[in-house]
Amino acid sequence: MRLITFILLILFSVSLYAGENETPALPPQPDENSGGFDITMGLSAGAAVLDGQVYNQIGIRPLITIGKLGIALDLSLYLDADGNIRKENWDEASDFFEKLYFVRWARPGDPFYVKAGAIDNYTLGYGLLMNHYSNAVEYPSVIRTGMELGVQGKRFGFQAMVNNFSESFDGGGLFAGRFSMKVIGDLEIGISAVADINQYKGLQDKDNDGVPDFVDDFPTKKKYSVDTDGDGVPDALDPDRDGDGYTDNSQDPLIANNDIDGTVLKADPFNVKNAKNKGQLAFAADIAYPFVKKKYLQLTVYSQFAQFANDGGWGATAPGVRAKFAFINAFAEYRIFDEKFIPEYFGTTYELERAVARTVGDSSFVLTKRDALLGINEKLKGYVIGADFNIADFVVFGAEYQNMSKNSLELKTFRANLDLNSNLVPKIKTAGAYFYQNNTGLKKIFDKTEGTIIGYKFGYDIGGGAALVFDFRQTFRDINGDGKIKGSNETIKTTLIQTVFTF
Repeated sequence: MRLITFILLILFSVSLYAGENETPALPPQPDENSGGFDITMGLSAGAAVLDGQVYNQIGIRPLITIGKLGIALDLSLYLDADGNIRKENWDEASDFFEKLYFVRWARPGDPFYVKAGAIDNYTLGYGLLMNHYSNAVEYPSVIRTGMELGVQGKRFGFQAMVNNFSESFDGGGLFAGRFSMKVIGDLEIGISAVADINQYKGLQDKDNDGVPDFVDDFPTKKKYSVDTDGDGVPDALDPDRDGDGYTDNSQDPLIANNDIDGTVLKADPFNVKNAKNKGQLAFAADIAYPFVKKKYLQLTVYSQFAQFANDGGWGATAPGVRAKFAFINAFAEYRIFDEKFIPEYFGTTYELERAVARTVGDSSFVLTKRDALLGINEKLKGYVIGADFNIADFVVFGAEYQNMSKNSLELKTFRANLDLNSNLVPKIKTAGAYFYQNNTGLKKIFDKTEGTIIGYKFGYDIGGGAALVFDFRQTFRDINGDGKIKGSNETIKTTLIQTVFTF
C-alpha cells in the first residue's frame, strides 16, 4: 500500500539521470576498446598474495574486439613456493568459464547490450537498492561469472543482472531487474526488484557440503566435517572420537560421548542447507524528469522508493537532483528511512557483507546482512551528496558522502576515487587510488569495517612495451565478532606485483 501511495504522490514530482558515478575498478581488468577489429595481448609476470599466501603469477590477458563484440580472457597461473599450481583455480569444470573475464556485445544504453563475466560497477535505476555493485570485489581469490543485460527503446527499457551462474545452478544467486517506461514526453517511471535466493552462499564452502569452511574440520572432504579430538580422523571414522586413548566401544556410552575429563563431542556444525531465512527480496519504484537537456547543461529531478519484502523496512528519496555542467557531474538527495532499512543494500561490498562468520569464545555462528536490518530501530532522515570531476581527461576524481541519523543511530557512507591519465605523465603507465566505506555507524568515517575497501594501483613504464605494475587491495573481516577490526587475521590483503607486456 505504501508503494502504491508513494507512486501516486511522486507523479506530482520529477526526476533525472545525468550519467553514472564512477566507482573504483577493483580488480585488474583489460581496457575495453571499441570499434573495428583489434587484438591486444597482455603478458604479466610477478607475485601475488592470495588468502595470505604468496604465489608467483604468470598471466596472459588477450582482448579481442570485433565491432561491438568484445572478448577478454584472463589466463593466469599462480604457483606456490614449491612450483605447484594453485588448484582452486583449475579443479572444477566451472573454473574454465572463469578464465573468461568478460564477453560483451555493445555498451550500456545501446538498443541491445549484454555482458557476461566480471561485473565491476552495476547500478539499478537510481541506486537506492543496488548501487555500484561488483561481483569482482574479491578477484582473483574468488572469481564469479555473472551477466548484465540491457534493452533500450524509445519509450521502454529493461535491464537485468545475475551475479554468478555457478551459484544460481546450486540453489543460490543474486538477481536484479528493472523495467522503465516514458509515460508522458520525457517523464519516466521505473519498477525494480532484487532477490538474493540464498545469502549464505557468500560463505566459502570448498567441498560444497553445506558446511562453511570456517566451521568445517575437513573443508575439502565432502562427506566429513567434524573431528572432535583434532587427530585428523573424522568422527564418523574415528574409533576414539574423544581422544582419551580408549576406543568408544570399550567404554560406557556416557563416557564415550562425554568422558571423565570433560571432553564433549562436537555437535554437528552449522549447515547452510538447514538454515532458515536464507533469502532477501526487495522492490523499488522511481520517477524522473529532465528539466534541462542542453549540450553543456543537464538537470533532472527524481524520486525513488524502496522496500524490503521480508522485513518491511522502506526508504525514499524525495527529492533527488542530478546535474551535469561542463566537466562536472553532481547529485544530491534528501532521504527518509523507516526502521529496518539500509540504503544501497546491494552495494560494492555486498559480497563481503552478504554473510559473515563470527566466533565468540568456543562458539561460531553466521550473521547475514539481512540480520543487520534488525538493528535499525530508528526512523532516519538525512542526505547524500556526490560529484565527479573530469578535467581534460587528465585528472578524474569522484566522491560521495551520505549522513543519515536519529538520536544515537547513524548511517554514514563515504566513497572517493582518483585516477590520473597516464598518457600525459612521462613513464607513468597507470595511477589511481580508491576508498569505500558503506553504511557504517562509526563516528570516524575512516575506521575499518567489513564494508571498507582501500586500494591503489601504480604502473611504471620500463620500456620495450613493458610496465611494472603494483596493484594493492585491502578488505576486512571481524572474525571474533567484537565489533572492531584488529590483528593481521582480520585484514585481508590482495597484492599483485607484475611486469606487464603489451603487444
